[in-house]
Order: sequence, then structure tokens, then C-alpha cells
Amino acid sequence: MSLRLFDAHCDTAYELWRRKESLCRNSCHIDLEKAKVFSQYAQVFAFCSLAGSRWELTKDDFQNCLAYFQKELSTQNRIQAFFSLEGPEIVDCDPETLAQLRQHGFVMTTLTWNADNVLAGWHQSEKGLTEQGKAFVRSAREQGIYIDVSHLSEKAFWDLAEVTEKPILASHSNCRSLWDHSRNLTDDQLRVIAQSGGVVGLNLYVPFLGERASFETMRRHLEHMLSLCGEQHVALGGDLDGCDELPEGFSDLSDYGSFHEYLSAKGYGERLLDGIFYSNLSRLF
Repeated sequence: MSLRLFDAHCDTAYELWRRKESLCRNSCHIDLEKAKVFSQYAQVFAFCSLAGSRWELTKDDFQNCLAYFQKELSTQNRIQAFFSLEGPEIVDCDPETLAQLRQHGFVMTTLTWNADNVLAGWHQSEKGLTEQGKAFVRSAREQGIYIDVSHLSEKAFWDLAEVTEKPILASHSNCRSLWDHSRNLTDDQLRVIAQSGGVVGLNLYVPFLGERASFETMRRHLEHMLSLCGEQHVALGGDLDGCDELPEGFSDLSDYGSFHEYLSAKGYGERLLDGIFYSNLSRLF
């Protein structure tokens, strides 16, 4: 059986730069040795501003991290790599910077990370989308960059839904009706993402899945997404190398293969599985 994987979110690029390790083999959740179980592998690598934390990155840090990772990518051809911005503070929340980011391979951006900014409110905030935020969304649309709502407040989400003409993505989020966490999406939000032509990616971080999370917990979130969004709008966005608590039986990228086997044994057909694991994201990108 040929297994293809397209994952919508990881923090491996930052971790490789921080640890000064290689993409080919490293101590992270993701490397190319672990990816050998897949016949095709595509990955969206996030570059996070870490705004509002004690690890907040400077612009020089961002440029150095990007350069380090681009050099790592240049030495191999076994992966299809895309970039996303997680927290636009690293580019001063400036819409004018998006054209250059697109040239560097950025295909997606959040409006916030874990703090309010001049664009919008984060997921624990009641702040909506500002006028500068709307300008940022318009610029992203013009550059062909998708908006990722995974860290966005509910108010900002609904403001965004009113002004965007592009598919909305939630690269690494789960279902709030199954586990009540502000990072998870309500049923109405999930429906709107699907109606926009977008995709929601299953997050593997245990605090967003539920206590004592397992493959079955992951499957329940997928089932709920499928029931509300339909088969073409559900994907994977593991948040690997960005989280320190993974479900039982999941330790690194290669375990997507075990999860695929688990779902197949539960009756998921090959077409549905290929959509979740690969083609729903490849259709957008």
C-alpha cells in the first residue's frame, strides 16, 4: 500500500535552527528518515513569532531561522515544503511584507499567536478583527496566501468570515464540542470553514484532544469534523515539534502510518483516507 502524507502544521524549522540539527536526521518529531514510510510527503513548516512569550523572536532570529532551514531543504529532494507564518508580529503585522513572504514560499499566515496584536484578538480574547487586520487579510488574498484561524478569537473569526473571499484554513485545531478548549473550533466555525472551501487539520496536542488521548480520541475528532465539514475539508495538522504531549501510541511523524492502519481497520476506505492524509490539502496548495 502506498501512503501519502500532507501535514498542515509543524514547528520543526524553528527546532532545527534552535538545536542546530539536520532535517535528514535529528532528535525532533520530524526528519526525512522518519518520513521514509510515505511514498509522498508534503509539509507546511510554520515560523512562529512566539510573541508575548519569553522566547519571542527578533526579526534577525526569523531571518536566520528561515535561512538555516532553506539551506537544509536545498540539500535534499524528498519532501515538498511549504511555509506558514504563525504570528505576524515578526513582520510588524505589516501587509506590505506579504509579497516578499510569498516569494520565499509562504502560503499561509495566522493573524495572531498567543496574544492580541494590532490585527486581531487571540483565542482567549474577545477582540475582533481591526481595520489593519482587514487590510492584512486583503493583502494576503492578493498574494495568494491563505488565512489560518487556528489561534484566532471567535469574534475575529466571524469578522474574518465576513470579509474574506478565500478558503479559510484551520491548520491545527480540534472540535470544541468534544473537548472544551478555546483553541478548538465550535460546530458553527467548522461548518463555515467547509462552506468557504477550506480545510481543518487535526491537532495532536493532548490538551486539545482530551485527557488520556489515544488513536481513538483522534478518530472521534476526525469523525466529528467529517460529519460537519464533509470528506473534502478534513486533513491533518499535527503541531509536531510544537507540542510536548502526544496521544498514546504516537511519538513522531512515522506514527501517522500506524494511525492510518488504525483508521483502515475501523472501516475508513482508501479514498477517504487519502483525502484526509494528503489530497484535501494538495488540492488547495
